[in-house]
Amino acid sequence: MSDSNQITRDNEISKKQEQQQRSPYPAGPSPSVGGRSAPITEQQNYKSITVKPTTQNTRTRVFEMPLRRVQPSEGGFSGLLLSSTSHNDTVLDQKLASLPKQKLGGKSLSDPSLGQRWNVDHAALPRRPVDFPPLTRTNRVVRDVNLNVISNRISECLRSRSIKSRFSKSRGNVVKCRNIDFCKFTVALYAGDEGGVLVEVHRLCGDAISFMRDCRAVLNSAEGKILGGEKDLNDHEETPMFFRLPVSRTLFPKDARLPEVDDEMQAESVNVTANLLSSMQIDANMLGMESLVIQTDPEKTPKSAAVLASRMILCPDHVANRHFSVHNYVMSLLIYDDDCFAPSSEDSSAIHDEVVSIEDHATRLRNLAMSALSNAIGLLSDEGLLLPDIAPHREWYMSVLLPRLIEDLNAASLRPHDACFASRCLSTLAKSSVDFAAKFSAIGGFDAVKNAEEVGVRDFELLKRDAGRCHTIMRCCVK
Repeated sequence: MSDSNQITRDNEISKKQEQQQRSPYPAGPSPSVGGRSAPITEQQNYKSITVKPTTQNTRTRVFEMPLRRVQPSEGGFSGLLLSSTSHNDTVLDQKLASLPKQKLGGKSLSDPSLGQRWNVDHAALPRRPVDFPPLTRTNRVVRDVNLNVISNRISECLRSRSIKSRFSKSRGNVVKCRNIDFCKFTVALYAGDEGGVLVEVHRLCGDAISFMRDCRAVLNSAEGKILGGEKDLNDHEETPMFFRLPVSRTLFPKDARLPEVDDEMQAESVNVTANLLSSMQIDANMLGMESLVIQTDPEKTPKSAAVLASRMILCPDHVANRHFSVHNYVMSLLIYDDDCFAPSSEDSSAIHDEVVSIEDHATRLRNLAMSALSNAIGLLSDEGLLLPDIAPHREWYMSVLLPRLIEDLNAASLRPHDACFASRCLSTLAKSSVDFAAKFSAIGGFDAVKNAEEVGVRDFELLKRDAGRCHTIMRCCVK
């Protein structure tokens, strides 16, 4: 009997052990509370990983800089930038021989289509699309006037205001324009109500004030309000306000006392411009070039500061070029930029959707460099400092810079704005020295300036004026 009880007891113990092994709770008292089983919960398993921090802290440039920062020993014009010491005649002859042959007296680069009027078929004139933005004050409806008369008025207005225009072949009612301030806009003609013609001017990019001046002129010319008066208007707008008003109406100069500007402050302002030019940011480069153009203009900056900035451009040995050579920067834009003479995307027949591009940035940068060079040469010539300042590097200017300026005249149909500044530079150099005029004639400068003058007569009033003056000066200087 006792053996059977012992067996039964052993069986119960073994069953309890099996139950404890199957239960999620550890051995001990029952988890039941009040006769109810406690909820069964699962224990969460946590995992951890170690992330090794990266030691690389660099950024990758995903776009190509528009300005090719070519060293003086690289590129097609090898070693043409001036160093701190003058070159001898042997080295100059070798560099001149390495220059590519220039077609200075060859066929004109002018495009015959540029001289054509804006021919639009009135029957095929489309109506303004309904999904376009609402009309603003940059449009006007012209009634009771033939469409060809309106288009010819606008064409003459663009020519007289020196606005580079390109007539589209795919959209005959649209012309794409760019003014002297590099503001881009379009002029479109649409069929209006009651047989009228809707003239709309739309700004794409650029200065709004410059755009509104040209916009009002285009709209007024479409209505026939201004005919042939754009020449005086252009010259009037280029004159600063304090030169346009009589002294009796300008009361503020009577009591104004401007603080004295010492040499240190002038040098600091020029150094700020040099820092912008030396930056790797393309927007900073553009601001620096715009500042340099202003600082070389005696009508916008003190004359002493303008002379300092001009010497930094023309004199590579100047002490202000010790840390950063403004001379090499400006001349690299003028000499090494071979792409400036190739037809750009703007010169194609179709109007592209991309308005601002790297090519436009580089073109604008070079145009500002041409403007700064023209200001610097003109100012130093007026002060009687041009020939003494460039005397150590006179041969470089005659053998390198002068042919490059003549190339700008040959490419007047592609870059009329640059050709204007080139004409001014050549005129000043010829008046300063007979040697420059003789060199100009020897390398085919007369054919180049004649080509530029023809382009100006057809399409660019400002170029017509500047190239005409250059032609007259050269004929007087060269015997």
